[in-house]
Amino acid sequence: MNQSTTRSQPKSSTNIFRDKNFYIINFVTVVGILGGTLYNPALPTIQKFFKVTEQDASWISTLFQLPGAVITPIFGILADVLGRKQVLIPSLLVFALGAGLSGWTSNFRTHLGGRFVQGVGAASLEPLQLTILSDLYQGRKLGTAMAFNAGLIGMSGALFPLIGGILGEINWQYTFLPGLVAIPIAFLVLVTLKLPRQPQNTEKFQLKSYLQSTWNSINNRHVLGLLFAVMSLFLLQTLCLTYIPFLATEKFKTSDWQNGIVLTSMSIALALFAAQLGRLTQSLSEIKLIKLSFILFAVALLILPIIPNFWLIFIPMFLLGAAQGIALPSSQALLGGLSAQDSRAGFMAVNTSIMSWGQTLGPFLGSLAIRFSGLPAVFYSSAVFAVVSFAIFNYFLTTKIFNFTAKTVQLELPVNTDETTLIPPQTASPTILQPSIAQLLHVQTNRVFELPDHFQVINIGKSSNRIIPEVDLSDLPNSELVSRVHAQIRFDGKEYYIQDLNSSNGTYINNYPVIPGVWYKLKPGIRIGIGRRDTITFMFALDE
Repeated sequence: MNQSTTRSQPKSSTNIFRDKNFYIINFVTVVGILGGTLYNPALPTIQKFFKVTEQDASWISTLFQLPGAVITPIFGILADVLGRKQVLIPSLLVFALGAGLSGWTSNFRTHLGGRFVQGVGAASLEPLQLTILSDLYQGRKLGTAMAFNAGLIGMSGALFPLIGGILGEINWQYTFLPGLVAIPIAFLVLVTLKLPRQPQNTEKFQLKSYLQSTWNSINNRHVLGLLFAVMSLFLLQTLCLTYIPFLATEKFKTSDWQNGIVLTSMSIALALFAAQLGRLTQSLSEIKLIKLSFILFAVALLILPIIPNFWLIFIPMFLLGAAQGIALPSSQALLGGLSAQDSRAGFMAVNTSIMSWGQTLGPFLGSLAIRFSGLPAVFYSSAVFAVVSFAIFNYFLTTKIFNFTAKTVQLELPVNTDETTLIPPQTASPTILQPSIAQLLHVQTNRVFELPDHFQVINIGKSSNRIIPEVDLSDLPNSELVSRVHAQIRFDGKEYYIQDLNSSNGTYINNYPVIPGVWYKLKPGIRIGIGRRDTITFMFALDE
């Protein structure tokens, strides 16, 4: 798409590390992480201060996450309609108000109310900071900005539990009051942040079409299975952050700073495995890595309640970090490929809400387990949930396609059956536009594969005694990475689509892994990767 149609002024051409806007948005990122991580190591101390049960204390996490599960899509719409800063500034101020209420009160109900208010403010921060980065930068600068932001999130996730444990040793209130830093950041956003002017939208927002587009983006068995996995992963992650400090304090009489070290060890393991994802995906697909993560979650959660001494607790913490480090980036990579389709806004709104629902349900379901069977039941029931999630994810993501040898189906064309019929000379025949020819350009050899003029479904793969695919890649370099029937391309008369047929090495669109069995729309210029490592790559083109 021409950039002039999406913004009325060009993006910044300066070095992003000299751009004040870049640092302001990363400050916003840090604020959002503060509210969800700093207080976790001090939860046992907070419980004792207010003289409540562990079940009651879990609401400190639940009420913070709940608003994000409900109102995040609404904030996304408002940011498009009213403007980014018009939503971001009030959100930061509401976040600070909630932090102040949570930190200064000595009444538990007021504390919970402050956490809910803080959660309302936090609901828009994550999606808005990603949106604004996309507004400000493009191309390699956007990639650099996103990479730095992701690194900041990982570093903050590792350091904040440790910092929170130290602050909790001084006073538990200090784990909430740092949220007041949102006030000066809101002032910086108001005075200093400069955003590209957004085009005026002359069309009225249509809620029905928005909801229909959103439903169309997720109305697929494989997509629903992936979204369920995302919710389950965030549910388990937040449950661990909430209840592991209680377990450590109850079994080993740990202090807040020791709880901080325990949680930090999980974050460090997460970062280490996430950094190795590129190597891991050379051997295992993203879907297999997500399945493996559920197994690691189950094993770690079963071990935790029976650990006999404090130092051995780092073994299950390492497994929990590894599970998150391989699953969260893998799931986001798969979702990234899906969000590149036409319904990106609605799809990503659903994804963000699903993540928030997982973060909300984790502490809540844990509180139910405590109520009926005590603290160890939280971890045993969570292990069972991880196994069930593995089974459900495996069911939804298992592609069952039996017609592997589907042949090209010709569409009916008008045929002149009477060749002797004379056409009156005075009648001029209309000009018929020659249809575009779809092509796959093999990047490594510059070889062109032309698709048939008229078809419904064709196969991509390697020929054998039983199967001869329409697009035969047998004689290409590195063809050993191609499955016998690797993928299919479908043409509905207007648009072209591609799906992976549960191939051994996967199919990639613009370096994003595709989910087997899901049709992805093809547009000119899209890169199609057959197998990993970008060794067999095609450019989809239409020869006009």
